[in-house]
Amino acid sequence: MSLAPPTVAVPEAVLAPRTYARGQDLEALFRPLTVRGVTLPNRVVVPAMETNLAGRDGGVTPRLVDYYVERARGEAGYVTVENTSVHPSGMVTDRMLRLDHDGLTGGFRELVDAVHAAGGRIVVQLSHAGRQTLSDYAGGQPVAPSAIPCPVMKEIPRALSRAEIADLVAAFGAAARRAAEAGADGVELHMAHGYLLCGFLSPYSNVREDEYGGSVAGRARFPAEVVRAVREALGGERMVIARISADEKVEGGIEPGEAVEIGRHLVEAGVDLLHVSACNYESMFWNMPSYFLPEGVFEPLAARLRGALGVPVIAVGRIHRPEAAAAAVARGHADLVAMGRATIADPHLPRKARLGLPIRPCLACNRCIASISGGNLECTVNPEVGAEGRRRWAASSALPGRGRRILVAGAGPAGLSAAAAAADAGFDVTLAEARGELGGQLDIAALPPHKEPVGWYRDYLVAEVRARPVRVLAARALDAALLAEVSPDALVLATGSRPRLPASLDTGALPVVDADRAMREPDAVGPRPVVLGGGAGGCEVAHHLAALGCSVTVLEKKRKVATDLNPPVRFHMERALRDGGVRILTQVRDVRVEGADVVVQWGRDGEARVMGATALVAAIGREPVGPDPASLEGFSGTVVAIGDADRPRSIFEAVADAVRVIGRIAGER
Repeated sequence: MSLAPPTVAVPEAVLAPRTYARGQDLEALFRPLTVRGVTLPNRVVVPAMETNLAGRDGGVTPRLVDYYVERARGEAGYVTVENTSVHPSGMVTDRMLRLDHDGLTGGFRELVDAVHAAGGRIVVQLSHAGRQTLSDYAGGQPVAPSAIPCPVMKEIPRALSRAEIADLVAAFGAAARRAAEAGADGVELHMAHGYLLCGFLSPYSNVREDEYGGSVAGRARFPAEVVRAVREALGGERMVIARISADEKVEGGIEPGEAVEIGRHLVEAGVDLLHVSACNYESMFWNMPSYFLPEGVFEPLAARLRGALGVPVIAVGRIHRPEAAAAAVARGHADLVAMGRATIADPHLPRKARLGLPIRPCLACNRCIASISGGNLECTVNPEVGAEGRRRWAASSALPGRGRRILVAGAGPAGLSAAAAAADAGFDVTLAEARGELGGQLDIAALPPHKEPVGWYRDYLVAEVRARPVRVLAARALDAALLAEVSPDALVLATGSRPRLPASLDTGALPVVDADRAMREPDAVGPRPVVLGGGAGGCEVAHHLAALGCSVTVLEKKRKVATDLNPPVRFHMERALRDGGVRILTQVRDVRVEGADVVVQWGRDGEARVMGATALVAAIGREPVGPDPASLEGFSGTVVAIGDADRPRSIFEAVADAVRVIGRIAGER
């Protein structure tokens, strides 16, 4: 599935940054709230997010149970089970949860019981894909309010008849009954993001001329009928929540003013809470707010509906820090705050916020979003997501590393993660870093605009190491003397990587500055740098230098830049480079330097000249950095390289390597 950019621009007011003081008063976040007889201990909601952990039959699996139980243990106000199909025609993928027949109720009961046993509350999101699916998943032609194809999925759907609408109302009601029989505390109806109920609400996808189209009241008729059926199935002691797109951000779609009227119809039908989101598939780059978008990007939409309707609302949209969540509640913009990717990154975020403990921050990098298109859920900073039931070891005298020493060389994300994991396993750990500061290349990664979360992650990793019995040696490189001093049983090489330099280009009198130095010392590249390489690294260098006032040109051999970024992040990176005045030349075939000019052959037969270039910035890839082989002579213990020292990749691979390798070493006896 490919995603398309939105057809209309997002108002700049929505993109305006908001700032929150670290450590500000979080009292508003921890006020209890009672909805329909369900008392929530705080205002944090874990929203519905696909995990691909369901069984092939759409049933609940042990891994799925473990995933939600861990977030219940983290003390969220309630957790929401990911979108669950109410009808075979409503499948979004072949790994979607289902609650479309009674045989699946037992699995949900096990899930609900486990969450309740962990002290949590649980809501099941009920959904139907509508036109935003494929025949292979839906078991036939997709259905929709009108025979208008989704611009992303492209299949022409079949318009539902009145009788089929009645059948689907009954299907939602039956699924809600099963959720109640399983003991769920409520049901959320997915009326957002372009799926079937949203499709009916939206003039963008509903052009019916019968009683289910036309005016807002007509378009809201089917969703309101669903609400009433679900309300009846649940009785009076369980919550009914509607997640809506209050702004589809496409031409002709739902707009905020109309969303207020939609909300009024839903509340009159029996909805207790409005979960205020935005977008559909066509505008989904905005509904997956990456680090380019501000915290609380959709909070104004929640505030508008709350103010107009006077009903409790849930705000969502890159609310990743407890300070931001507390501020939304304190300002009266929301009653609850959905913290989705933030609780993927750290399932215990609410508990840690309450206790003042370090929180593993979400980077808003959207690795999670990209991962579920081809496999199970992944998180850049949380390598154990989806494997929460795997407890490596408990604090006891049986710790597998006890009595053994381990030396970790390098204190980037891989080294810091390895040191913390080794300490937890009971090893006597020494962490040595050649530089004077811990964090490796994370200090560079945090420099471009909007990348502050990477700096928070560096601080988190350092704090985790400092909180453990790890001997930290800063400004101490790996050499024979250090090995002799520590005398480790195992050596973990986390020495990172360095930028590769162009080997064949005649650079003439122009200085060649590697990407790392260009980031740390922008004065070294002058006012008109030319960046060689338009991958993620080159684009981040260009973005950083352009923000500092440089006139930047990027040269890339491929047809597009930043192809190693996931699509939503790449979309915003390209937008940021355009807005920053960065000149981009792709399909570059040849580069030569003539004095202070850089002459570029690009495209089929194009030629461009960069006049008065001040430096060439090498961003053409990275190569591992290893120790001097002589320093390891005579060492007979285990030696293993992790992260970039093994093979340059992303933070995710570095951290996952660390956890995996320490587990392997711990098992070696």
